[in-house]
Amino acid sequence: MSLGDYLLYTGLFIAILATQLGTRRPDARRLLLPVGIVAGVGFKYLKEIPSGTTAHLIEAAGLAVGLLFGLASIALIQVRRDPDDSRLVTVAGWPYAALWTAAMALRMGFAYGSTHWFTHSLATFSAEHQVAPETYGTAFVLMVLAMIAVRTVGVLIRARMVGATVDFSALGIARRFAR
Repeated sequence: MSLGDYLLYTGLFIAILATQLGTRRPDARRLLLPVGIVAGVGFKYLKEIPSGTTAHLIEAAGLAVGLLFGLASIALIQVRRDPDDSRLVTVAGWPYAALWTAAMALRMGFAYGSTHWFTHSLATFSAEHQVAPETYGTAFVLMVLAMIAVRTVGVLIRARMVGATVDFSALGIARRFAR
C-alpha cells in the first residue's frame, strides 16, 4: 500500500467514527455517508475481482469477517426513539470505537506486514496457489463494505423495531425505499 492508501483508509476510519461516536440523532444522510464513502473507495479498487478458487476463498473470508464485525458493531450501538419527536437516537461508546479500531488495525497490520514482515511467506503462498496480489486488497475492501452495510442496515432495522423515524426528506430516491 502506498502512503496515499494509508491516509485514505485512516481518513475513512476517522470519518466513520466521527459520525457515529457519542449520542447522535442521525438522519438518512449521516447514516448513508459512510456507505457512500466506502462505495466510492470500492469503485476505485473493485474494477476487476481477481479470479481463482483460492482468490475467491480469500475474498469470501474478507466478506465473512466484515459481516461478523458488522454484526458485532450492531450489538455495540444502542438504538432508541426520542420520546419527544420519535426520531432515531444512536449511542456508541468506547467498546464500539475499540471494535472499529481492531478492524482497522487488522487491515493496516496485514497491509504493512505484507510488505515488511512476511513478504516472502505471502509471495510464496500466492505463487503456489495462483493468487493475484490484488486479491488481498479486494478482500479488505469487501470486508469494509460488508461491515458498514451490515451496521447501517442493522441500525435502520432496529430503528424501525423501536418505532423511531429517520428523516429521508433530503434524499429523494431513498425516501421512496423508506416507505
